[in-house]
Amino acid sequence: MDLPPTIAAETALARQNVALSTIKHNAEQDQAIANILEQAVRSAPLSESRGTNVNTSA
Repeated sequence: MDLPPTIAAETALARQNVALSTIKHNAEQDQAIANILEQAVRSAPLSESRGTNVNTSA
């Protein structure tokens, strides 16, 4: 069953809008996570040993 061109075009635009909306939503979530991480890093206490070597073999 073939769809008339107008309906096919409207369907394609609707699918494109859904896809773009999903991409935008994901990007907003990624930005929110980045903001949370940035706040956590900025609020982390500074250490006296900052910049020194850490022994990971112990």
